[in-house]
Order: sequence, then C-alpha cells, then structure tokens
Amino acid sequence: MEDLNYLAEFHDHLKKAKIILAYDGVLSKDIVAAFLTRLKIDIEKTSVPKKEKKRFFSIVVECIQNLSKHGTVSELSDAHFLVLVEKENSTLKISTGNVVKNETQETIQALINNVNNKNKSELREMYKNGISKNVLTKKGEASLGLIDIARKSNQKLKYQFKKIDNNTSFFIFQTQIHILS
Repeated sequence: MEDLNYLAEFHDHLKKAKIILAYDGVLSKDIVAAFLTRLKIDIEKTSVPKKEKKRFFSIVVECIQNLSKHGTVSELSDAHFLVLVEKENSTLKISTGNVVKNETQETIQALINNVNNKNKSELREMYKNGISKNVLTKKGEASLGLIDIARKSNQKLKYQFKKIDNNTSFFIFQTQIHILS
C-alpha cells in the first residue's frame, strides 16, 4: 500500500496556514505582473496592519526579482519556479523555489549565511556600503537583495537545496515577517 502521509501533512498545513497565493510554473514578465497584482488584491483582504502589508509586499517583490534575475538555468527548458505566499497565525511567509546549478550552491549558501550572521546594524551598514561602493556582480547588479530582505523581515533567511541530479538542485528559500497587532 502506498504511503499517503504527505497528503495528511498537506491537509494539516492547509488547516493552520492560509495560502494567500501560490504559483508553480514558468516565470515571465506578464506572469510576474499578474502575480503581484493578484497578491496586492489578496493581501489587502487580510487583517494585517497596513505597515506590515507594505513591508511584506516589498519583500515579495524582491524575492520574485531574485527569481527572475538569478533563477534561470538556461540549459533547462521550461524551468519551473515556485512562489508561495501564506499567512500562518501572526506570520506572513514568502517561499520561493527554483532550479540552480550545483556548482553555485556553495556561493548561495555563503551569501545567505553571511547575511544571517549579521545583526540589524551590521545589515544596515552592509546595505549602505553596497549602495555607496556600487559593487556590481557579473550580471551588472549591486546584489543587495538578500540584505534588503533580511533587513525588512527582521528574521533569519531559511533555505534548503534538494538535489535533482549531478548538475542541478532545487533551491528553496523562505523568509517571513511577524505581524504586529
């Protein structure tokens, strides 16, 4: 008999978490625009205070920008991306997922761990230095997204890699904000 525990776990999760918006598929500018428009409408319907809605929405935008800028593995056709926005008790969560090359895993881990090891004032200083020095990546970006997400969420960034094959892994990223009442 097949193990169906994952269905029970999924059902339990749905009972305690309110999925605001979920997407699994190929990202395009039109899909991103539609996703953000839908999210704005849906998040307005929640009882979350306006300040937290605004802060959370900006985090979601940054996470989606990170997916669209850094999440593509060009050798894969129809590379899928996962975006999940949910409200669980007094927490708003954004989770993203995308395929990455295994050779980039250590770099991604180092970047996230570096951000996670900083306190609030160190993150602020890193952000200021990044803007003032305008240090650009190979893609011509200042690479401040993770710092900005950590600063706005006031939480440690969570991540995990699920190996797909010898060349690629599925990278799962999550951050959250606590809702002030």
